[in-house]
Amino acid sequence: MAMIPVEKSDKIKSLPKISSLGHCSLNRPVNSKLLLWGPLPAAMLAVLWILAISFKTPIIRGRTTTMDLIRSTDSLIQQHVREFGDTPQSYTELRLYALEHNGRYSAYDVWGERLEYLRLGKVNYLLRSFGLDGVQNRPNHSPDIGVYHWGQMAQHGLRYDEQSGAMHARPSVVLFAGADNSTGSWHARIFVDPMTGNRRLLVRSRELNNFFMLAPHDYVEEFLWIPGQDKIAFTASQSNRYSDGLYIWDLRTDESSNLFTLDPEINDLDPGAKQRRLYVAMSSVRNSNPPSVAVFAMASNDFILDPYKFFHPSNLHVFSVGEQYLHVKPNVSPKVKSDLYNLDFLGTVTVAPGGEGLPIQQSWLSLPLGGDWEKGVIAWQSFAAQHSKSQLAPYAIWGVAMLYRDAATREGRSSRTGQILSSYGVELGTAMTKLIVAPAYIRGIGAWIAGQS
Repeated sequence: MAMIPVEKSDKIKSLPKISSLGHCSLNRPVNSKLLLWGPLPAAMLAVLWILAISFKTPIIRGRTTTMDLIRSTDSLIQQHVREFGDTPQSYTELRLYALEHNGRYSAYDVWGERLEYLRLGKVNYLLRSFGLDGVQNRPNHSPDIGVYHWGQMAQHGLRYDEQSGAMHARPSVVLFAGADNSTGSWHARIFVDPMTGNRRLLVRSRELNNFFMLAPHDYVEEFLWIPGQDKIAFTASQSNRYSDGLYIWDLRTDESSNLFTLDPEINDLDPGAKQRRLYVAMSSVRNSNPPSVAVFAMASNDFILDPYKFFHPSNLHVFSVGEQYLHVKPNVSPKVKSDLYNLDFLGTVTVAPGGEGLPIQQSWLSLPLGGDWEKGVIAWQSFAAQHSKSQLAPYAIWGVAMLYRDAATREGRSSRTGQILSSYGVELGTAMTKLIVAPAYIRGIGAWIAGQS
């Protein structure tokens, strides 16, 4: 059977054996003695055989036909990338491109469902059919038919350090570019489309070939794995389809819950209508019993976001993630430094040792958090320039703004040098507000920086 071409080390799982109805299996020979028992058993056996063939053949033929459709569509997308250096913006553009080159094209699988094409970036995309069951991949369910192009996956991904069970003010943002769960069986990563601003969270299994899942939100901003569970906590805002808030995504059921809509005690933050906006930033997860997740959150009533007000313990919301999701008061608030403009705020204290991560993550982990100021500025600016379209670029520009603001304070804002350094910080803050790939709260902080003189 023809296989779908996939990236290196990615294979389509072999089709499961399909048994006939009743107790007669197609995978074992029919006992010829049954024919001696009379015409009725023989007739029943013949009917069962016909039913088995009628059920088995469409399923196999359907998968084969859909595989061929996906393979040809994948070739078209690759041709589009070679011709224009970019993936199609939408399925409409893909269909028009296909019609120009082939004269005809169908975007539907044999079960009558439209294929899902999801652009993840200039060369990254996802193409799949949800198969006979009509739902996306889930553990213990039949695998979807599809291909994905999302670059390499680190052999040993980075992980959040859960051992201490401490609550931190902020996790290292490097984890948002790819992180493993505590057992190393799942890998999650945020993909940012610099054209549309969509931020999609995809999870990939390290144990099941070609097994992947897509989080049910198109503007995921930050995420962390829940310790000891196949669940992910992610923040999201600015979508026209979904509410802002903190979501818990259960991979086993492929269901998600916005925790800000579940507790009546936090109605002031309940987005309610989709037009209601929130600033939300991931704080930490805690390996307790049950585990907990913490975020900073404020109503987005103003485009300007004062970081000193936002990252205040009064805006910290902690949720217990057990059999029920409960909003709890933090026993001990994480220590937030009085000067938020310190690179440790973006640092690596929450990254567990032993993970190598992707090259972009290795570059981030090598960035200086102190020492010579000029060398630090050059390093952070170079990272931002080299990875300007990545999910880490907004944090890198934020880091450079921190360096300039700190230097302006040391030099004295009334001095000539201090004024020059401060003006550079204002320019960086303005750039942060215009970053389509940046989380909403970073753009708000950028507006605050730009307003400082």
